[in-house]
Amino acid sequence: MKIILLLILITFINIVCVSAQDTTTIKKNNENSFLNRDQNWAIEIPIWIPGFRGNFAYGDVSLEGEDGVDPGTPGHPIEPPLGQPPDDGGNILSRLFSSSKYLKFFFMGQVVFVKDKFTAQFDAFGGSVGSSVEFKLNNKEVAKVNYATALARLFLGYSLYELENSSQTSRLTIYGYAGMRVHYVELISDLNRTTNKLDINFFWGEAIVGIENRVALNDWLFILQGDIGGFYSGKNYSYMIQALCHYRLSNLLSIKLGWTDWDVNYKGEVKEEKLSLNVHLSGPSVGLAFHF
Repeated sequence: MKIILLLILITFINIVCVSAQDTTTIKKNNENSFLNRDQNWAIEIPIWIPGFRGNFAYGDVSLEGEDGVDPGTPGHPIEPPLGQPPDDGGNILSRLFSSSKYLKFFFMGQVVFVKDKFTAQFDAFGGSVGSSVEFKLNNKEVAKVNYATALARLFLGYSLYELENSSQTSRLTIYGYAGMRVHYVELISDLNRTTNKLDINFFWGEAIVGIENRVALNDWLFILQGDIGGFYSGKNYSYMIQALCHYRLSNLLSIKLGWTDWDVNYKGEVKEEKLSLNVHLSGPSVGLAFHF
């Protein structure tokens, strides 16, 4: 609900700002601006900045085991009864716990198509925790687990409202959109001497609905997107919010700086074990877009 209220508020502010533009401004050449309607395609690729790539992010990852209860910090395994073999770690999934260290966030790329009242978009993002998730596997070894996740999103949108000032120097377009989001999750342990080695990967898809506010001001383009997926399910759902700023370098190129907030909640069964997963990742994206 907070996401919806935020989008409504920003939409209202955008309408007021565009309406208030000076109508006496001399009309400019829109050929090299975001007001140009003849360039329908934009392909974005990430810019990898040394020391910046993926490291500037925050969030957390929480996994719960087969009983659906957060195991907390696992500590030392319980000593086995006299005459019994030592604890082999039991179910690995039940021993994972939350971590918020060494998070990384990646913008992978995006393709956008805009024509008349329609828009379509495909993009992909990723995140990881490195080897920060640790737990006691048995009395001698500490397991380290690599967690990585990625999502791909495809949607089609339709213009619900458009406002352009009389001098044609600014334009607000509000799209409603629907599509599909696919999640991929990978969990791998670095222990090779145990039968309980953690090496699982799984994916699932969900329908999404959302809204996009797009404000074009000649060489500048501001975009706010928000959508929710899995709204039809009480246990599996996600949401994603993006705030983006583009600056036009030429008729062909623009540069983008933005921030994405991404939250996933999933409950399911993996390799005959119940798994509860919550991921919240946020991070910046810097990209170079080609327009044609």
